[in-house]
Amino acid sequence: MVITATSAILLCAVVYLLSGEVHRVDDALFEATAGLTTTSLGVLNPEELSSWLLIWRATTQWIGGAGTLLFALLVVPTFGGHRRLSQTAKGRGQRAMLFGQQSRMATRVILIYTGFTGAVMMAYGLAGMGITDAVTFGLTTSSTGGFANYQDSFTHFDSATIEWIAASAMCLAGTSLATLMWLIRGQVQILWRSSEIKLYGLLVLVSTMLLTIWTWQDTGGGLQTLRRAFFIATSSLSTTGFRVADWSGWDFAPQVLLLMLIGVGAMAGSAGGGFKVVRVIEILGIVRRELVVQLHPQAVVPVKVSGASVAEDSLTRVQNFQILWVLAAAVGVFGVTAFGEDLLTAVSGALSALATAGPGLGELAGFADATVLAAPARAVLMVLMFLGWLAIYPVVVVLGWGIGELQRLRLR
Repeated sequence: MVITATSAILLCAVVYLLSGEVHRVDDALFEATAGLTTTSLGVLNPEELSSWLLIWRATTQWIGGAGTLLFALLVVPTFGGHRRLSQTAKGRGQRAMLFGQQSRMATRVILIYTGFTGAVMMAYGLAGMGITDAVTFGLTTSSTGGFANYQDSFTHFDSATIEWIAASAMCLAGTSLATLMWLIRGQVQILWRSSEIKLYGLLVLVSTMLLTIWTWQDTGGGLQTLRRAFFIATSSLSTTGFRVADWSGWDFAPQVLLLMLIGVGAMAGSAGGGFKVVRVIEILGIVRRELVVQLHPQAVVPVKVSGASVAEDSLTRVQNFQILWVLAAAVGVFGVTAFGEDLLTAVSGALSALATAGPGLGELAGFADATVLAAPARAVLMVLMFLGWLAIYPVVVVLGWGIGELQRLRLR
């Protein structure tokens, strides 16, 4: 998977270079990485690109979103999710049945993803976008990518209708495809049994209310303030990265809130990035259990998600992932600051890149792009985007295997 992802990035970079509109290899690599990892932090001025390259740029994010969904379905289980099942399926018939089930699920995932993308494109078109804008923004919204055709992102349209559509679409894109399927089927009662959906909805609601209150005076109040708050909240939590405001002029409280939303990220089973809402629930469950055990050492306290107990090996993997995620972010902050950037830019940029979001603070605030950073600092963010896209584990496994092979060669 790591080799496939790397090859895809290199191929996309070659397309940029062959277009004749991108002349630097590092710019092509950064834009390709940001595209496939569905991160909205680019180095190209979209207003200087041709229509076909804008569509290609958006398509890379759509492909990256599809890759995220298929990766979560087919690859992540090999790191613990369905390992026992695959080991017990020793017969050819059982392995074939398992493969057939995964193929059918993958087909269903792509169909739902494609249908959702088409619906978003149609909504944008009906709201007044041109064909090129409707197609590209539809691709980058459904994939939670965030690439825009204009440097000022959605403020270019100056349309309340388009902003409401974008915010609602980002909110849905940050949920799982299973949620979309339940909504299509009208099985709304299932949603109430999902603790992940409840927490995701609560985060959207509370953050929208807080942002509305905190920015009420600065933005003039009224429905516009509520709309912009909802837009920014869903853009951050889904890790899409579309912009309708400059964060740098706000107080520290809303800025920290947005970074927290980016860090938490979207739901599992979505194209969004971040730590994921379900992992947050499991970590909170672990903390609660440890506090109870401190008071009652003999107590048996299971960690539950949506009413079902989580296996201990799954909780161990979540804790390991948390350690790796924090470690990757810390190393990224050190790398960015080592190449001359200030701490605020480094912290927000590293967190946003690892969450595959894009917006940050400091030099990355407002509608800034990655060209404000030195080339080595951008290289650090590229690595973080790649790690966040592949959920860290596969990259660590490949690195561990490579180090082991080198040690064996030295021993020989």
